[in-house]
Amino acid sequence: MAVAQIQKKTIELNEVREAARKFASVLALSPQYEAFERAHEALRHDDSAQQAISAFQDRQRAWQTQMMLGILSPAEQDELHRLQQRMMTHPTVQNYFRCQEELSALCQRVNEIITSVIGLNFSASCGPGCC
Repeated sequence: MAVAQIQKKTIELNEVREAARKFASVLALSPQYEAFERAHEALRHDDSAQQAISAFQDRQRAWQTQMMLGILSPAEQDELHRLQQRMMTHPTVQNYFRCQEELSALCQRVNEIITSVIGLNFSASCGPGCC
């Protein structure tokens, strides 16, 4: 590859990186991103939410093999479901997931805008398991 071609590709890549940095800066100022960051911090510092999450995850890990083999007893399934419900009904956890969904929806809308601007649907052009 000629030196001029390498330099051009480097310049183009640098332009893309700079545009990505600017985009990330703007996205970080969005109400959705700011709400998600606040929810994430609240979740990290809420001891009762952390206990509910840990209780569910610990039990889930302990029974992972039985779940994969489909041999979890009805009582164990009930216990896991109860722990999951306890976790998912915790207000701090609910707020975290709501904010995460809102940020994800914003990112999906941005993806649609980028796709329409460049005229290429990345998810449709990838093969199975690609995106």
